[in-house]
Amino acid sequence: MRWRVILLAVVLQAITSSASVRVFVQDTNGVAWIKYQCTAGEVVRAFALDVTMDQGVIFRVSDFLVGVSKPGAQGYGIFPASFRDHATVNSGTNVTYDLTQYSPAAVVADYPSDTKPGLNSNGITLELGALWEPNLPGAIPASTWTLSALHLSRAANVTVAPNNSRGGVIASPTDVVLTTTFTGGFVDADAVIQSATVTNGVLHLTFKGGELETAPALSGPWTGTGNSSGSYSEAVAASGSKFYRIRHL
Repeated sequence: MRWRVILLAVVLQAITSSASVRVFVQDTNGVAWIKYQCTAGEVVRAFALDVTMDQGVIFRVSDFLVGVSKPGAQGYGIFPASFRDHATVNSGTNVTYDLTQYSPAAVVADYPSDTKPGLNSNGITLELGALWEPNLPGAIPASTWTLSALHLSRAANVTVAPNNSRGGVIASPTDVVLTTTFTGGFVDADAVIQSATVTNGVLHLTFKGGELETAPALSGPWTGTGNSSGSYSEAVAASGSKFYRIRHL
């Protein structure tokens, strides 16, 4: 009988030490929402993900939690590189976050060979972790939720994959065996330039979903034109480059 009890304990341990996590892209009103789904409750401590699109650029990251996970505000709001660079630990667990700079976008310089270029490119590496008080069940991140939302310059096929240099998907506790799947999707961006033509030296743009912005380079600085009508024209400059994008309103 004793051996049966030991065997049963081993089997139960094996069952509770494995789980499946799905990370996927969902098109919500033309924005690429990066979501996750766990099959056995909360088993993930951190996500390190590479998100890429087959055309256009990612120009904004939004809709992410900031800070620790707590009742009423659960999720993944600890971003290692951004915490290092843009958060101030005042005392103990009292932390001030720079809300304009604090972001899940990874810093390319940390791992140049395995980090996507980031904003204003076709790929970004996201790093998101969670910290919570173990004695508060309501603080644990939900088993299905959104990690962040990515705003795209145009409709595109968006893929998501683990960033292995940063650990991919990390379990909590770490001895849990995770089976992970990653599913991309087509996102029909709602703030996009629809057409661009040049006639007799004049550039004609049609667009939708926001205000037209211009810049001398992809990295900026971006300046608003004040035009959200969906149509824009200007003479093509004799020299230099000019870039255009739509800022979602």
